[in-house]
Amino acid sequence: MDILTMCEYETIAVENGQTAMDQLNNENNHFDLVLLDIYMPEMDGFEVLTLMKENPRLKDIPVVVMSADEK
Repeated sequence: MDILTMCEYETIAVENGQTAMDQLNNENNHFDLVLLDIYMPEMDGFEVLTLMKENPRLKDIPVVVMSADEK
């Protein structure tokens, strides 16, 4: 996230999928873009993306899905 911060974007980084959903569901937060790792503890990226698409407030936020998996 350092490059985004250097470019003066406001970022929130979280450790797992459940915390990501907590932040996304917080009505005090506004997100223009979500960078989503597929492999996260507690709730993986597929689950987060599914929940986002089921939520009318979150479904239109652009998502960039990424992974550090070398497969």
